[in-house]
Amino acid sequence: MEMPQEVCDLFAEEMAAKFLATVDPEGRPNVALIVTLQPPPDGRRDRLIFGEFLMWKSKEYLQGNPRVAAAVVNTKLRMATLTGDFRGFEKTGPYKDALDSSPLMRYNAYSGVRAAGVIDVREAGQARAASMAAVPLDFLLVRAHRRAEGDGSVPVPPMVRQKFVKLTSVKALAVMGEDGYPRIYPVMAASAAGEGGFALRVTSYNRELAGVKVPCPAALCVLTFDVKSYKVKGELRSLGRNTLLLRVREVYNAMPPLAGDRIA
Repeated sequence: MEMPQEVCDLFAEEMAAKFLATVDPEGRPNVALIVTLQPPPDGRRDRLIFGEFLMWKSKEYLQGNPRVAAAVVNTKLRMATLTGDFRGFEKTGPYKDALDSSPLMRYNAYSGVRAAGVIDVREAGQARAASMAAVPLDFLLVRAHRRAEGDGSVPVPPMVRQKFVKLTSVKALAVMGEDGYPRIYPVMAASAAGEGGFALRVTSYNRELAGVKVPCPAALCVLTFDVKSYKVKGELRSLGRNTLLLRVREVYNAMPPLAGDRIA
């Protein structure tokens, strides 16, 4: 299906945070920061492209299961999510040329893209926005659960935990839908819940989270304004009162040059 024009425009913004959810061989969700997600240069609104650039696990999972989800959040906290089907990588052609010539790739310190990944949009919702005034209140509400303990979890290193609870960081939570497609939900308000968990606020812009059947596997990726990114995986549970608990079982670096390295 075609994306609404505003959704397409959001994915076209170079400075927006963009995330891609994939499915691992065990049927669990994975989520990664994929800054090159964008509409193709031919103007199609039923497709997204991205660069194969410093991605390992996501590439492996795409080749085993084409079902994906994508999310975008811009600097004004406007956001959108969608599901789609991965159609493969193109090593030559206009899609790869467009990615190679984009400012993100032209001036990066590592390497160019190896290929252009192609996603056909299956379902896209309307753009939404988080209220700049309401986000601080959400942080205060979710902090009431900071004493909740993540039994069976692994301790999250303090420097990583700090990134997830920053007021200015953007989080993307991935879970599996009943149809076998992953779903991504933007999350702004998060609080540390013991040493191995995060309490996450369910609010107007991610209200579908209230309908997720828990407990379930989940993955959470964070991006800060100083361009630091980490990922945690674990089990999602309910804390009641519009709050979820992610019990962390794995912690990863999500930025180059150590992207994909497990920390804990």
